[in-house]
Amino acid sequence: MNTYKLVDLKNIESNIVTSETNLSICLTASGFYFSLIDNNYILKCLGEFEADLNGGITQIMMTIKECFKSIGIHIFNFNRTRIVCQTSKNVWIPYRLYDATKNRDYLSTTNSVHSSETIIANTSEKLDAENIFAYPLQIHSGLKVVMPKAKFITPSYVLAEYAFDIASLKNNTMILYKRNNACDFAVFKGNEFTLSNSFSYSSPEDMIYFILNTLQQTGINSGEVCLLITGEDYSERELSLLQKFVQEVSYANVKENIIVDKEFDCMNLQKYFMVLA
Repeated sequence: MNTYKLVDLKNIESNIVTSETNLSICLTASGFYFSLIDNNYILKCLGEFEADLNGGITQIMMTIKECFKSIGIHIFNFNRTRIVCQTSKNVWIPYRLYDATKNRDYLSTTNSVHSSETIIANTSEKLDAENIFAYPLQIHSGLKVVMPKAKFITPSYVLAEYAFDIASLKNNTMILYKRNNACDFAVFKGNEFTLSNSFSYSSPEDMIYFILNTLQQTGINSGEVCLLITGEDYSERELSLLQKFVQEVSYANVKENIIVDKEFDCMNLQKYFMVLA
């Protein structure tokens, strides 16, 4: 019995040269979605699978392999592979203060880190900071067996790096990524990376409360911030409240750094932000 289901797929080229292609995967609560972008920054493939990735290492490894095999991708020798792991257990440390031997200590100040989790650290040269996070060991190990050279990162890392270039053109910037009834976000005050975090909410009113409270805590007026939104579809009520309480609201440009053929217009590209940014 298959432990996966193909939800969506658009492939504009059947013969993918893996050594000239970059694979990005974003893990979700119900599976993952992915993109293939070649070295000329042309989007070649975009898709989504529902998949059970909560079992043991061997099961996760086989499920991932079977998912890609079902769409004609049999090897993982890509030029680069990036895996975005949704986790609330992550912190940023200024690089000048970073000590690699203290990764667990950094996380333990704000999160409870279990022995069943692996700790990963990534340097952002743009931000001159280190992003440290914890992720379930069996998922990390299962994927690492199949894709040993993969780089594991957090949504906070993707959002902060994307907003870095935007922030140089704006007074203040906040980018918001929606996933079900939760959001990840990053905030720049002027050109300075100030905060990244995530929150869950049960109503549109809760969403706008968290956003306004975050801006207030960072000393940013809602009338003096560029709010970029992306991720899953926002309801009419959510959009109405965002536009009511924040002066400048717009969708993130998912095509900013890549070339996207018109054949992908049938897909909600904002949903795939994490594998396109």
